[in-house]
Amino acid sequence: MDKLARPQRQIWLMLILVGGSLAIALPGHSGSVPTGLTSGVNVGGSNLLPIGASTLGSEELLESASANATVDPITGDITLTTAAQQALNTSANQVVQGLQGTNPVLATALTTPGEISLNSPSPVGASGVSEDEDDDETVDEIAAAAAAAIANGESVSLTSSQGTLGIAAPTVAQASGSDSILVTSAVFTLPGGTPMVAPLQGSLAQIANAVGFLAAAFATGLTPSQVAPFTEMALAGAAYQDLVPLFNAVSGLIPPQPTPRATALAIDPTQLEEAIQAYNRIVDNSTPEVLAALSENSDFVALGRSLQQLRAAIEVVS
Repeated sequence: MDKLARPQRQIWLMLILVGGSLAIALPGHSGSVPTGLTSGVNVGGSNLLPIGASTLGSEELLESASANATVDPITGDITLTTAAQQALNTSANQVVQGLQGTNPVLATALTTPGEISLNSPSPVGASGVSEDEDDDETVDEIAAAAAAAIANGESVSLTSSQGTLGIAAPTVAQASGSDSILVTSAVFTLPGGTPMVAPLQGSLAQIANAVGFLAAAFATGLTPSQVAPFTEMALAGAAYQDLVPLFNAVSGLIPPQPTPRATALAIDPTQLEEAIQAYNRIVDNSTPEVLAALSENSDFVALGRSLQQLRAAIEVVS
């Protein structure tokens, strides 16, 4: 378990527990909150309180940060009280219903299981990403090589049984010294199918970072459309190595709503913990410039708000 999210960035709104309920406290830094953040939208490392992180800051002493949760000291698995679990399930249904109206692609990601395994052997063949023909390259190595190729002004082409993913070398769309805006496109083509195009725009580093994420997703069998919200987060500057754990944790976090005769599937609080930790890690690892860009990314903000709502539901029954 990671330690509790640290209040490192005083410019962000803070989420604190007060008497079992949630309260918003805004530090006295008038005008320092980036555009897009309000009292109801939180994008700070201390805004999302983990469930099972040690309140003592010790790896040897694991105790829950919630009175309604217990942590297995060996596995780290989190178990909620019956009332808290029911409240979490109800909140999850509300979250996904809201996202279907405002952020439908993100809603699909949260209700569809998926995983990017960086350490797995890659099944793809690649050109433009490596000088060596290595059949034993991992997904992480393919992703890193693809990002490096784009950063060097080269094109990338990945091929697998599911199709091909091609990204042309970025070209300058708007010159402005070191802050030039470049553009390219990721073209995904199923065997015998119609190409699907995802435009990429930003600095060279941002595009390379997004290509790293797209390459990792493709090498794991996912299409660009399945990871679109996270690709945009990568373009905003969130490191793709940090986005992969976030994607893995939130994918399928909220099971699809059951039919009337089916039994509702419970939200896994341990997976929610992983999602909160992964989200906070991105905030903690990002520069103020990247945080400002992420605050303008509707899916990143909506995801943070959703995780906050789910975390808050656990305390409602205190």
